[in-house]
Amino acid sequence: MSKPCFPTLDPGLQVAFYYRFQTIRRLHLRDALRETVARLDLEALDGELREMVDARALQRTAAFGLRGELLFPAPLLLHSNPFLLGYYRLLYGLSQKEFYAKGPFGRFKSLEEAGRCSEPLRLLLRPLCASLIGTGERLVGGLDELNQDVIHELQLLTIGPQLRGSENTRIGQSATREVRDLILRIVAPHVCEQTDRTIVLRNSSDRIVLIEFFADPDVRITEKLPTGTRPTLSIEIKGGADVSNIHNRLGEAEKSHQKARNAGFFEFWTVLRADFTAESAKRESPTTSRFFNLDRICAPRTAEHREFRELLSSLIGIPSSD
Repeated sequence: MSKPCFPTLDPGLQVAFYYRFQTIRRLHLRDALRETVARLDLEALDGELREMVDARALQRTAAFGLRGELLFPAPLLLHSNPFLLGYYRLLYGLSQKEFYAKGPFGRFKSLEEAGRCSEPLRLLLRPLCASLIGTGERLVGGLDELNQDVIHELQLLTIGPQLRGSENTRIGQSATREVRDLILRIVAPHVCEQTDRTIVLRNSSDRIVLIEFFADPDVRITEKLPTGTRPTLSIEIKGGADVSNIHNRLGEAEKSHQKARNAGFFEFWTVLRADFTAESAKRESPTTSRFFNLDRICAPRTAEHREFRELLSSLIGIPSSD
């Protein structure tokens, strides 16, 4: 059976659909909380909240006519419905990357994504809730007004940065594919093998050169010598077209190049889609030895494309050909 073919969405529509999906997801979590509470022993739930939440925070919550579980997680809740961890993560303004990729919380990702809480994790629900409750207490203490609408708006605010992060990732991956395709066209006659993330070639000195597409740096090129591996070229790729954020991108490139320099690399290129001057870019990333514009190096008839091709060929050790 042939696979269904769907058209690629315009980026603007992708954003709109993602935003709508997250809004629906947020409302689903609110309903899930209500349904879970309806199944639980309220006396047991209230007992956990009274035991774990500061009395002043619970009293302030009640003064606004709200039950405690709307703002504070309890082990009983997360054990009954692990998906609810996502409700509190959104409420406290924590993106998935911020929450699960930093600190000790990565082990709990299965609760939100799969609704699964293993026995070892169940034993950790109490300290998890205690940590989150501390955040909730500060949140409640800092709000002048608190109601269901405010709670929903707080959760919605978290979606914005999460959406921007997803869009930035998409842009970065697309730019990296463009650079990979460009490099592959340049080195194609010498390639021995390739995958989505690696290109292996043999240069004019009959030595193996490995080109890897990962992150930090986005592209790294190393040559295998009889005495070991020689790090050669580090490339950072920044695919965003807006000039307003170019300083942050160049700062990120500089940090990556500094790590590469410490690892033994000696040539550092930064590829940007946004327009820039080499002088201003050099101030932001002094480690970068060459700056290139992504659109111009991908256009075969431009001088910048020829420069990129010739320098890359020289560093790798292959003839430069049109």
